[in-house]
Amino acid sequence: MQDLRERLSERALLKGVELGKDEERVLRDLRRWLRRDIPCKGTVRTEDGSYTLIDPEHGEPYHSLTAGALTESLEKFFKPSGLSEIAPFRERIAILDVGFGLGYNTAVAVYELRKLNRKVRVEVIALDKNVPENIPDLPEPYTAVHRKIMGLLPEGESDGVSVKLYEGDMRKTLKAVRNFRADVIFHDPFSPYRNPEAWSLELLGLVKKLLREDGVWVSYTSSLPVRRALYELGFKLGSTPSVGRKRGGTVASIKGCVGELTTKERLKLLNSPYSVPLRDPGLDLHPTDILIDYRLSVLLRERAVSSERRRELSQIRSS
Repeated sequence: MQDLRERLSERALLKGVELGKDEERVLRDLRRWLRRDIPCKGTVRTEDGSYTLIDPEHGEPYHSLTAGALTESLEKFFKPSGLSEIAPFRERIAILDVGFGLGYNTAVAVYELRKLNRKVRVEVIALDKNVPENIPDLPEPYTAVHRKIMGLLPEGESDGVSVKLYEGDMRKTLKAVRNFRADVIFHDPFSPYRNPEAWSLELLGLVKKLLREDGVWVSYTSSLPVRRALYELGFKLGSTPSVGRKRGGTVASIKGCVGELTTKERLKLLNSPYSVPLRDPGLDLHPTDILIDYRLSVLLRERAVSSERRRELSQIRSS
């Protein structure tokens, strides 16, 4: 990848944005987003005693180290999804697991669903760029179910549970999913500023097509560009509780009931210059270019807000 300053200049020229004195400020944000916080790889014990892996490409763990891997799957994905409310009354539940990773979210969901309804059939479509090797088992009581799920990959069915894994760039593999509508979507790729191609307006638009109208989309992130994209796609938004030292996540639905954002969160969503979606119109941009284009959009909004404030001040002084 070419020098970031050079790449920024090229994208700014392409977008017709004059950087001027804002160039260093824009570069500072981009470098912070692209920095890899954890350069190592391997297995790590998390706060609740369960284990996760560190991904060297993105410089992030697959799960929150402070909340705990198991705790995150249970508290940030399964419980906010509303699956426990529908499980006792359903014969079949469909899950789309975007960012399958170590399989923890799916395994926890299958175990909890079967605990509520032993006869419910669970169909899982999973997507990931590549599933890592040497995945640690989930602790009891989830160990057997986790091993079963991983043993079914890349495609298999056993005892009323079916799993099909699509590996590769999810911008392409999502288009290959046919005749499937999810009751819930677990959206769990790496963070939006490290893995932006998995969180763009266009990618989330593909995901939306695979969700039932009363289905639920849930994720660990409360990132403004992600929430803005969901908002522009017509989702109703709510917040999930914070777990560990992390902020709460996001739950969304087209017609289902998912609670609501706080007043402060709504104001940020509507007014913050950073509340613009990540864009990937052709679903083929390099992740760095997605981030650059996003920061240029933020810059234009910052300038528009500043110009409006100057105009208001001028009117006040002249009145």
